[in-house]
Amino acid sequence: LGRRTLLSILPLTLSSSTLVSSLRPILAVARPYCPFSYLYPDSFRVGKRSFLTMSSSKSLKAWGNPSDVAKQPGTEQAKYQNTDKTAGAVHRPATSFHDWIGKEVDGSVKYPAEAGRYRLIVSEACPWAHRCHIVWKLKGLEGIVSLSLTGWKLENIKSEPPFDDYHGWDFVQDGEGYYKEPSGRTHIESIYETASPGYRADWESRGMRPYFSVPVLFDELTNTIVSTESAEIIVMLNSAFDGLPGARTSVNLNSPEKRERQEAVNAIIYPGINDGVYRCGFARSQEAYENAYHAHWKAMDEVEDMLSKSRFLTGDTITLADVRLWTTLARYDTVYYAHFKTNRSHLCDMPNLYRFLRDFYRIEGVSETLNLEWIKKHYYWSQRMVNPTGIWPLGMPSEEKEYWENIEGLVEEPLKL
Repeated sequence: LGRRTLLSILPLTLSSSTLVSSLRPILAVARPYCPFSYLYPDSFRVGKRSFLTMSSSKSLKAWGNPSDVAKQPGTEQAKYQNTDKTAGAVHRPATSFHDWIGKEVDGSVKYPAEAGRYRLIVSEACPWAHRCHIVWKLKGLEGIVSLSLTGWKLENIKSEPPFDDYHGWDFVQDGEGYYKEPSGRTHIESIYETASPGYRADWESRGMRPYFSVPVLFDELTNTIVSTESAEIIVMLNSAFDGLPGARTSVNLNSPEKRERQEAVNAIIYPGINDGVYRCGFARSQEAYENAYHAHWKAMDEVEDMLSKSRFLTGDTITLADVRLWTTLARYDTVYYAHFKTNRSHLCDMPNLYRFLRDFYRIEGVSETLNLEWIKKHYYWSQRMVNPTGIWPLGMPSEEKEYWENIEGLVEEPLKL
């Protein structure tokens, strides 16, 4: 907008906050001509000065707020809730479905462990879903729990309503193998609406984008969702099907003697690393970003030191805690370092974390779950609030074979499960 145009329609005595409020209707028309609109959708310029309209504060609701998360106290998100009250800080919404396979309630088991009954839906791009994919693979559940892989796209992620064109993860059309969605559904939204009619309407009634997350553990017999919480699904996959033929009962990633230690490690990893990178990348203010950045690197340094004393997080064998850490580290140099601005150090410059990354990667079956091309495309293309152009980078060293297969500092033999 030109200076003369603004002065002709607004009194000179307006305060900055009143000026902002008065200009919002005009911005809807003028935004295409704003020099900063491609970077700041809620901005305008008067002469040489740039202003933010503050309407972006509404967008925080799309990524939860403390009161919403606190209403579900038993969830992973509430347990490790972001304590930063700074404007623009990220508060991940709580997952919605929390039933358990094999759990007895009032003398009966709602979801008994049965082969061929359940389907695990994941995206190879998502770190939370990736942890479930790995445990499914390591436990040998291919013939017991079906697997469906979504595509890498999350289209039309928006901060403010209307959200009617947002449908969550897409299923690959004409896909084969694990990419073939047997029911013919096109997006993950239909899974949620099948399990809970009105799910979208409930989120939209609170002014929030519907939370169509993966992973999803789906019961095909009753046509409903068992769980959407990755931290709970990996526990189920680890042991719930051990009594069925084909499950690798010799693999136990959650042994009782290591659970207390895992809890202590997860209390560092979840808020500081797993969700910590998102708290950096999705922060809506400089102060919130800096708070998240420092908390993230405090956790990274703690785990770097931890891994200087043992091969894996709790000793010489892997646990669910190692799986939880690894899926974030696997995306670090390709995505989080630049895209989420966690760029103090590359992961490959952290000797113990980088050694852990490569050592875990050598475990049989793990490399088959890693799709770096889709990971990169998803983050850079889907998250336009972070990368408005949707362009993904080329020539990244972390995509090269040598990055993963470099054996420097590794023990001679990969871990055998």
